[in-house]
Amino acid sequence: MNRDNSCSSSIAVVSFLAGAAIGAGVALLFAPKTGEETRRMLKDYGEDLREKTGNIPAHIKDSAEQAMDRGKELIEQGKQMISRGTEMVSHGREYLDEKKQALSAAIEAGKEAMQQEKEKLTASYEE
Repeated sequence: MNRDNSCSSSIAVVSFLAGAAIGAGVALLFAPKTGEETRRMLKDYGEDLREKTGNIPAHIKDSAEQAMDRGKELIEQGKQMISRGTEMVSHGREYLDEKKQALSAAIEAGKEAMQQEKEKLTASYEE
């Protein structure tokens, strides 16, 4: 959340300065001053704007680096989660295979017991 606020504040500052520069330029062009005075004012204003905005690219670069670092952390966490998920699926398959084998053995034992009981009942009716 802090990164979002700093990025938003950087954009707000740049937008404000750009609006101020455009507004000042329009005001100076329509002001009743001589061309020399207007050019001098524009030059002074441009130098002032350059000084004020000189550190903004470094701030934006720092924000981008922080975002990249956070992205790398999230990618690593994602890889770990995928690894854990794959391991859990593998254990789940092994568990299901064991239960399937046990169930198949129980079904076979049930069939054999049923066959034996059937043979006993058949034998007792024949006697």
